[in-house]
Order: sequence, then C-alpha cells, then structure tokens
Amino acid sequence: MPRFSLLLAAATGAILVAAPALAADFSSIFGSDSDMRSGFSADDDWANTDVGDPLTFELGLRYWYSWGAQNFNVDTGSLKDSDTTQSVEAHFRVDDASTRTYAKALGGLSFKTEGTATNTSLLGMTTTSAVTDGHIAYAGGDVGYSWLGDTKSGATLGPFAGYMYWNDSPDLGRANFTTGTSTNDFSWNGFSVTGPGNSVEDGVEINALRLGFSGKANLGSMFDVSGELAAVPYANISGVLGAFSVPTVVSGTDAIIQSSPVSINGWGYGAMGEVMFGMHPTSNLTFRLGGRAWYLQGTADTTFNTITVTNDNTHTVVGSQAYIQTSNPWSLFRYGALAEMTYNF
Repeated sequence: MPRFSLLLAAATGAILVAAPALAADFSSIFGSDSDMRSGFSADDDWANTDVGDPLTFELGLRYWYSWGAQNFNVDTGSLKDSDTTQSVEAHFRVDDASTRTYAKALGGLSFKTEGTATNTSLLGMTTTSAVTDGHIAYAGGDVGYSWLGDTKSGATLGPFAGYMYWNDSPDLGRANFTTGTSTNDFSWNGFSVTGPGNSVEDGVEINALRLGFSGKANLGSMFDVSGELAAVPYANISGVLGAFSVPTVVSGTDAIIQSSPVSINGWGYGAMGEVMFGMHPTSNLTFRLGGRAWYLQGTADTTFNTITVTNDNTHTVVGSQAYIQTSNPWSLFRYGALAEMTYNF
C-alpha cells in the first residue's frame, strides 16, 4: 500500500507542478490589450476553432506486459536478472489549445513478476535462482508544446520535458549478513564462528530527467497514431543489491564477515520511447495498442561493511572495515507491449 500511495502522490505532484502552464489564455496575461479575445461574432467561424473550449482531457488505464533485464557489476562479481512483468497503469493528460501546451502524468505498479537471476560472487562462483516476485513501480509527468498542428486538426508535433521515477526491483533473493557488533554477539560451533544475521530485499530506484519530442496524427475519422521519443541526459540510481553476497574470508585465525547489505549510488543516461495505434469507436472513447521501451546505463559506487572476528572459541571482535568500489558499470532495460483504454472529454 505505501508504494501505491507514493505513485499517486508523485503523479498528482507532476500535474500540480505543470498547472501554471495550463492557463486558458497566456496572451491575456503576457500580451497587450489587442491580444485579448473579442466577443463572439456571427461572422466568425467559431465552430472550427478551440477558442470557445480550449481545454481537452484524457483519462485512462493501461496494461503493460514487459521484458526486463538488469546487469549490476560489483568489482569482480555481478548480479543479473531477466524477467517478465505485468503492470497496470493510470494516466492523465490535459491539452490547452489556446497556448498549444499540454501536461500529462502517469503511474504504474506491477502485479506479477517472474524470471531468472544470476549471481556471481567476488570469488567467481556463479549461482542461478528463480525470480517469483518483486515490484516494478514508476510515476512521472511531462510538460510539452506543439510547434506544429493543433488539437482540432488532430495532428501535433513538439518538444517536451519531464521527470520519471522508476523502481525496478525484482526479487532476486536475499544474501545474509551479520548484525553482530561485539564479542558477546558471536559463538563458536566447533568449526566456525557464527553470529546473528539479517537480510534485505533488492531495491533499485531511478530518478530521471526526460527531454524529447512527441506527436500525434489522425488516420481518418476512426484511427490515430501517437508516439514519443525521449533522451535521458541524466539519471540518478540508488538503493541496495540485497541478493549480492560478500563471501566470508578466513585469514589466519580471523574470519572476515559481511556486516551490511551492498548499497549502490551513481548516475547514468539513456532513452525512452513508445508508439501507440488508436481506434475511436465513439467520439469520447479510444482503444490503443502499441509498445514501449526504456533503457539506461551508467556507473555506480558500491559500498558494504565487514567485521573481523577470531575464528576460534574466543570469537573476539578485532576490527571492522567499510569498503567502497567505484565506477562499477550497470544497465537497466525494460520493453514490451501496451494496451490502453482512454476516455476523452
């Protein structure tokens, strides 16, 4: 429930931020008196303009069946994922014909994820496991301007700028780490030192800037095609790789044990795009089918902690260490088919 609340809050926030761009008539604020619209005249062709009713709205639902891939490198190790995910998404758009601007927002949440995870440790040992759960969530908004066309003609093309939050966290398993901090927390079982432990889920979050172009064209009276292509010049990545395990190393009489999850923090870049083909059975209802693809790559610092305990019946804590490994490559890819139902008013 908290994840879904976050999506609603993020989508609502995107609309509120964009609200100033949706004024019904910018010219009445920034223009001269001569820019003010005059009253209706019998000689004017108001039926074919947007002056009387400049705002149009779209509100709808989408289903996204996507294929996802992750690749995180941690020094000599790596954590990889290949999955299929089903998501439900809500979207909203408002167009202002008088200023040729628009704002849109969306938010989506997965309800089924399955696939395969591959985990290569720092010692080069590789294991595979099934992905049967997890969460893929996203929310964002764009504000755009139509250089060409208008909503009456149904053909538009222009630039937009926006923001996207993307949480791509399939459940790749959990790696144990010790929570012990003192000698009394550990014990000797006759073969090795042991202590209290914990584990966490994977949680990878992206905050991305989007800059691109969007367009739409009617194909006769019942069909349309729309699409967008966005560059992501900067994206921040953060979170934890809860499935990545740092192996315990025995050095002499000491055992060096992982004592925290592996955290990541870095940046990246990439691109996002989608194309949709629509059918209008009525003037207010639209069904669309199409596809979407998101790709990001970059580098990140990975950090984790270890604690050193004597590997004998005294199990004495003799030290701790924080590790950071910089400029580790990473990539995220998610693409798939979209189905949409939209109500226009």
